[in-house]
Amino acid sequence: MEYKIHESIINTSDGKRAEEILSKCVHCGMCTATCPTYQLLGDELDGPRGRIYQIKQVLEGEEPTSTMQRHMDRCLTCLSCETTCPSGVEYGRLSEIGKELIEKEVRRPLLNQLQRKLLRLVLPYRNRFSPIITLGRLFRPFFPAFLKKQVPKLIKPGAWPVAQHKRKMLVLDGCAQPALSPNINSACARVLDRLGISLLSVANSGCCGAVSLHLQAGEESKHFMRANIDAWWSYIEEGVEAIVVTASGCGTLLKDYYEHLQHDPVYA
Repeated sequence: MEYKIHESIINTSDGKRAEEILSKCVHCGMCTATCPTYQLLGDELDGPRGRIYQIKQVLEGEEPTSTMQRHMDRCLTCLSCETTCPSGVEYGRLSEIGKELIEKEVRRPLLNQLQRKLLRLVLPYRNRFSPIITLGRLFRPFFPAFLKKQVPKLIKPGAWPVAQHKRKMLVLDGCAQPALSPNINSACARVLDRLGISLLSVANSGCCGAVSLHLQAGEESKHFMRANIDAWWSYIEEGVEAIVVTASGCGTLLKDYYEHLQHDPVYA
């Protein structure tokens, strides 16, 4: 792909990273085959190839628009496109850079700003999100049919095995999953217990930071990353073998902590 990144961006760390990623893209379009938003909407601008082209325009100095912002917002950041890219384009990282550049230039409607702020204030915090889900379940019988489907039924998690094995791993408890599907991590713990591994849940760990990152609150996202590292570090020094993640989106970001914190003097 031919491109010429604007001089105001080219010498920044994001500019250099974006150039490195763009240089791999041959615009073949194989990524569209696994993109859920493209499959649903059939719009080139709602697929990875179209979004990359829009990001390239912004990087080259074109003024971003609310239309660009809408197409970028529709991306689920599932990264399925990366699994089918023959050139190894890191679309997820390029998308983050593009969204951040657009966010700085395009002012969102007030209602949209409030919705995104509310998500950041509630979803990453288990002690805030769980009571809301509990309240929703309480009033579920009175909701209209379309809304009932949005409130998951209560599933009582199975027993968490006693930590008795020499081999140990940590689990990312996360934020929303313990409230929505508390049985997933306990089931994982029982499977590993049968394999002779104790799965430990660390009280001070929480949201991986993806919610804030996807809502263009990068510094807030790094706060969650640092908090998790602080919570896990003593266990890591004691020799736990791995951090187990049962939510794919969280796992994707966890593997990228090194990139997001590479310039942090303490956590790099």
